[in-house]
Amino acid sequence: MQPFVESNSLRSLIVIKAIMVAGTAMLAGWLAWGQAAQPLSFEVSSAKPSVPGPWRESKVGPDRLDFPGVTLRYCLAFAYGVKEYQITGPSWVGEIKYDIVAKGPMGTLRDQLPGMMQTLLAQRFKMQVRNEMKSYSVYALMVGKGGPKLKELPPDPAAETAAARFGMSMTATGTGRLEVKSATMTALATTLGRMLGRPVVDLTALTGRYDMDLEYSREDSGGMRLSDVSGATLPSSSDPGVSIFGSIRQFGLKLEAQKLPLKTIVVDSAEKTPIEN
Repeated sequence: MQPFVESNSLRSLIVIKAIMVAGTAMLAGWLAWGQAAQPLSFEVSSAKPSVPGPWRESKVGPDRLDFPGVTLRYCLAFAYGVKEYQITGPSWVGEIKYDIVAKGPMGTLRDQLPGMMQTLLAQRFKMQVRNEMKSYSVYALMVGKGGPKLKELPPDPAAETAAARFGMSMTATGTGRLEVKSATMTALATTLGRMLGRPVVDLTALTGRYDMDLEYSREDSGGMRLSDVSGATLPSSSDPGVSIFGSIRQFGLKLEAQKLPLKTIVVDSAEKTPIEN
């Protein structure tokens, strides 16, 4: 009977070891999940009220950012991937300016910076936000019935992180020219929105970069207040004379007035004075 007893003991030992191994693996998994659930954060950061000085451009690097003289509305747009008009809250969020410099830990990826900015706003400004859907009067940038008539620029790794270039000029007769260089459709939509005074949303599904020359009228560049847009008479491609609405059709694109539900960031509370490190 002794061999039978030894066999049972051996089996019991194997079962116990298997349970221990499984338990260790589960514990490691729980710990890893807990670590992954930690919010992304910058390794070092500085946030302070902006002081008067020469204008400097905001810069975003592979693992760091430098935002001089920006509003919290600007920072929120970067952090949550929305436009500034998609942010509501206290008026000062779009008025008071700050200097924000931050660097991520070693190995930080560029697309992790927005999440780190969310953490910075929560920690340094005690900012509490929520998401909600809101209907906006917009222009939808879309591909026309005949398809796009654009020549996509060859892939260029250096251009992937470079900003698009836009040049605007106007003659004495009121005909304007918009020169577009190495622009994505998203960048074009942003520029057109600033020109027209109304949000422009990219619905083209085109992912490349393009060059184009567009003409526009003085009325196009005058802008319209967002609060007045819903009752405004919108220019159309059939209007006589030069218009951005007609000019863009030569590239197989169109601008169409629509009401669209868009994600909106609502600021429930925030502190005006950032907390020191």
